[in-house]
Amino acid sequence: MKSTAFLFALAASVLFFSCSSCPEKDCLHIYNRQIEKQHVHPDPAVAKNTFDTKWLKKKGEFYYTKKGAPYKVVNGVDISRHQGEVDFELLKKNGYEFVILRLAYRRYGYESGNLVKDENFDRYYEDAKKAGFKIGVYVYSQAINDEEALEEAKIVIDNLTPDMLDLPVVYDPEFVFYDEARTDEVAEEVFCRNTELFFDEVEKAGFKTMLYANLMWKFFVFTPEILNKYEMWFAQYSKKPTSPYKYTFWQYSGGSKIDGVEKPCDMNVWFIPMGKEAVEAPVKQVEQNEVSAEIVEQVQVQPMQGSDGIQTEEQETQDSSL
Repeated sequence: MKSTAFLFALAASVLFFSCSSCPEKDCLHIYNRQIEKQHVHPDPAVAKNTFDTKWLKKKGEFYYTKKGAPYKVVNGVDISRHQGEVDFELLKKNGYEFVILRLAYRRYGYESGNLVKDENFDRYYEDAKKAGFKIGVYVYSQAINDEEALEEAKIVIDNLTPDMLDLPVVYDPEFVFYDEARTDEVAEEVFCRNTELFFDEVEKAGFKTMLYANLMWKFFVFTPEILNKYEMWFAQYSKKPTSPYKYTFWQYSGGSKIDGVEKPCDMNVWFIPMGKEAVEAPVKQVEQNEVSAEIVEQVQVQPMQGSDGIQTEEQETQDSSL
């Protein structure tokens, strides 16, 4: 069993350190897969984030942009069966505009690794569609080879058509730090190959795609080619996102309790450059003086959350043999 490593891994998905001892201003401290803190510099070959967070403000559970910002933001959630009963009508009424639903997950146990469609997906999809949500999906991956990556793509193609979605299909490979897992010895090169195989198949079927990653995966797993090629959903549980690399969506909380969702859920922001008509729903903006003070509390990472920010799959039973 992996014990304290899990806690360190959670920190790796949250923390971003500037290095005071390094003369270069862009030096960062980020934990790698071995839970070792590393000095790193952003790779100049990777496209940089263009959303200046000085325009970003939080009020309650919602993020807004100040008047005059060069981009707008939309608030949303991601949902799997772990969230239990969900009142999508109430969520929409309260101001949430998009949802990323878990379509499927692969179990991480050595003896199974079977791929499972989320038991609540069909019901969640119908309810979210009826409520007027913009919908995307994600597949939680523990693939260890080409065959399994292609199987994960097939479950998307078998269950959806491109016209059913407003947002991309997300590929979500993750490390499992709190238990022994079938992906423990999978090399970074295999994760990269799995990612590209998955996206190649899904894109051939006409779907838009997006990759889920935290700082650890951005700096120590994925290649610059992958980071540049795909739209990014960035996971970091913090007041503001600090990735130097590009992203379009930001998952900022791994366990918030909100009205309309039975159990704690993940909270997200969608960044949209002004001038791009990516959403039809009105997006609120607030004057700077409408937000009294910067909300500086760190969203607490829940112990039942996965290392990279999306709840992982066998934690209900804590049985890695499933």
